[in-house]
Amino acid sequence: MAVPPCSPNFTDYGTLPRMKNVIRETLFVIAVLMVGVGSMSAEDFQRSNWKGPIGEAGVVRVENPFGDVRLRHGGDDGEVEVAAVLQQLRPDGVHLETRVLEKDGALVISVVWASKPGVEVPVRPEGDHSRADLAVMVPSGSKIVVDAPDGLVESRGVHGDADFRSRTGNIRVHRHFGAVSASSESGSIEAVLLTGETDQDQVFESLTGAIEIWVSADAKHRVTLTTSGSITTDFTLEI
Repeated sequence: MAVPPCSPNFTDYGTLPRMKNVIRETLFVIAVLMVGVGSMSAEDFQRSNWKGPIGEAGVVRVENPFGDVRLRHGGDDGEVEVAAVLQQLRPDGVHLETRVLEKDGALVISVVWASKPGVEVPVRPEGDHSRADLAVMVPSGSKIVVDAPDGLVESRGVHGDADFRSRTGNIRVHRHFGAVSASSESGSIEAVLLTGETDQDQVFESLTGAIEIWVSADAKHRVTLTTSGSITTDFTLEI
């Protein structure tokens, strides 16, 4: 599979009309998060889109150590759509860049530091607030793997098995049609499990964060919860 070419930050690559609401949501979140950080100009933000086939393996991997990842159902056409909003705050020319490539049959979407050719990319300095938030439309039947160490991972209406990982960020799952494995070291996990969505196992794990699961009264789910904290429920549980 040939991945469609993209310019740095894949700026101005095509149009994504179906992403309009998700992009607006992402922009709103960024505006809220950056209140109090300091004054900034419109040039600090870069917005970019990408669209292409998922690949032979049917796997999407998203790696974003610089912000949030939001997933939405992208239809049945086998294509992935990505909208990125990057906030560039470094004065030395080193910048965030979104890359899309095929690796071992999977489509890998990642955010990395980039610099001019021949210039070594330094370690991220303390206090740097550069940020990247991604919204990804995922086709039905995909296997989704997301790693956002310090950002929010949110999935709504996605059709496919998923593995979500974070270190300090929160994880939210709503109307997910497929098996879910979600883990966060100190972030909270919130999931809404409705009857008829899936008969696959749901696994939620947090070392110190809260785990909150919402189910309907007639729910028949198999859920595994692991935490060093307390588990509170309005239903009878076998532990």
